[in-house]
Amino acid sequence: MTRYGYIGLGMMGSAMAENLIGSGADVTVYDINSDSVATAVNLGGKAASSPALVAASSDVLSICVPAAEHIAAVLEGPDGIKNGAHEGLDILIHSTVLPDTIIEARNLTREWGVNLYDACVAGGAVQALTGSQTVLAGGVEDMSPEVLDLLNVYAEKIINAGPVGSGAALKIAVNVMTYAQFAAATTSYDLMV
Repeated sequence: MTRYGYIGLGMMGSAMAENLIGSGADVTVYDINSDSVATAVNLGGKAASSPALVAASSDVLSICVPAAEHIAAVLEGPDGIKNGAHEGLDILIHSTVLPDTIIEARNLTREWGVNLYDACVAGGAVQALTGSQTVLAGGVEDMSPEVLDLLNVYAEKIINAGPVGSGAALKIAVNVMTYAQFAAATTSYDLMV
């Protein structure tokens, strides 16, 4: 049975982890918010006290943290993934960050014998709970069957955006288009009032 890890239990991360736990998977979680970890444990997940311990007990690990500096801390901090990484570990970054952040992380983790991909998510927490998100993924052709199985738990639709880093680029483009539509609608409304 594939062992999964999840780091980052904010609104989106906790919903995705809950969906994964609900699928019957073996899931180890970590977050700096102990209440979020306790909620995941109550649903059937296992708690780890550091990202290193999540990595050591996982075959496929998801990261969903707010920003590039958080990714760096989770990967290379004193108790970071680096200290629990093992040959064959697959890491998915779900955070909305620049493609360069993903590529730098991939280059770093290759030194540890670890595969890293971007798997940015589109959709809200409700979609995350039900596995009906869209995943904008980089490096799909290189993903193991276990990674693809996980993405199918998370998502109704997986878009192969291209090489690693392309999922992050596509997610930023989608966000820009969405914000532009909001701005246009707001401006149109203001002109009518």
